[in-house]
Amino acid sequence: MVFADLLHRIFANKLTNDDRIDDPLFTFDAPIPRVVGISASCSFLSPDFVFYGQLVVVIILQICFNAPLGYLVHKILIEARKKGMAGTTMHHMHFLFAYGFGIPIVIMEPLWMIRFLDVQNAGLRMVFLATPIVNSLRILEALHGFTPIAARKNLFNYIVYFSCIFGISFDQITLDPKGVSLGFLSRRLKTIVRDFIIVSFVISILKEHDYEYFDTALPPDSLDHSIADLFSWQHTANNFFVAVLISFSLSQSSIGVSLIYNLLYGYETDEVVRNPMFKSTSPSEFWGRRWNTLVHKGLKNGVYKPTRRYTSSATMAVFAAFVVSGIIHEYVNFVMFLDRGSYRFSWKQMMFFGWNGVLIALEHCIGHWRIFGWMSRNLLPIAITMLVLCAALPLAHLFTGDWIRHGYFDAVYIAEPIIVCRRLDVA
Repeated sequence: MVFADLLHRIFANKLTNDDRIDDPLFTFDAPIPRVVGISASCSFLSPDFVFYGQLVVVIILQICFNAPLGYLVHKILIEARKKGMAGTTMHHMHFLFAYGFGIPIVIMEPLWMIRFLDVQNAGLRMVFLATPIVNSLRILEALHGFTPIAARKNLFNYIVYFSCIFGISFDQITLDPKGVSLGFLSRRLKTIVRDFIIVSFVISILKEHDYEYFDTALPPDSLDHSIADLFSWQHTANNFFVAVLISFSLSQSSIGVSLIYNLLYGYETDEVVRNPMFKSTSPSEFWGRRWNTLVHKGLKNGVYKPTRRYTSSATMAVFAAFVVSGIIHEYVNFVMFLDRGSYRFSWKQMMFFGWNGVLIALEHCIGHWRIFGWMSRNLLPIAITMLVLCAALPLAHLFTGDWIRHGYFDAVYIAEPIIVCRRLDVA
């Protein structure tokens, strides 16, 4: 009871109202480019550090939930497979544990915790959602025998692996977790500083335009876009800017949370986001090696490999992975916007990720054509990246539109250092 009261006190601030403008860290005047005689009064707003205090508590709660569950997964699924207990009865018990207990409990845990603590900030809700996103796939990979070798080496390794929702790095020779070093922490700190600068700059600008810098005929969460609307440069540019914001904020948050694990566990963690918006040279590289590699690994081991084993079809396996990805993101939106009366379930995530599955299937089918070889040899890398993005950006609002309308970016905004400027007449 005392512990519950303490948690409710910690989460008493709901982080839904941003009143930082009334108490800026400092203010300054700046000229407005190309506007003669007009300047702006700018305020620098420090992040709301209550957000980060609550974030640390969320991570500790997730470790306390995931570590015992990881113990059960190892004992029931991984050790049984090691001992060769693959009879029909044991096979049924494995499926019953995975689909009747393990996956349901990780799916329900964020709902229980968010309601118990009355967490209103969508950014903090997203951290709770990391458990079902990652560990439902880890249970599937354990069920089908595709857990990484290092993670299944022993019980200790697996509990560390399962309880860290942002990916522990293992030594490829010893198969033990890599100890964290000052060099590793220095590199991560440099990256997160870069991400803070980029995210703060982009969100400071987009916030003033309700995250749509260019005017368009329809709101971003609409399903009524015509072909002309989808391919208008304003719509594409808006989707690009929001995708950049998501990419770098995902990098920022994953590194920030990983640093907590680095300090608590003393081990290195994997890099989750690898600059997909400016370095990708194909749809498969974008989704497979740059955008959220942690979820990619989970989908590969928990969905793609089992599907390919049972169907002998790479195309079917890719399709299954993107369908599951779409379902996961529908679930994320459902929980993140829980109690938001205006949110309606409409299969947008399924449509977006289904389309990207089609793009990767097309890449496998026609990627060998001469035109693509010529482009890779003669175009600048950034030009190739922009072409890759243009294949998906017209439909990116299916992914980002509800996040704009239902306040995810406003929830993130409160945790960022921000510059807010207001025009002033100058005599």
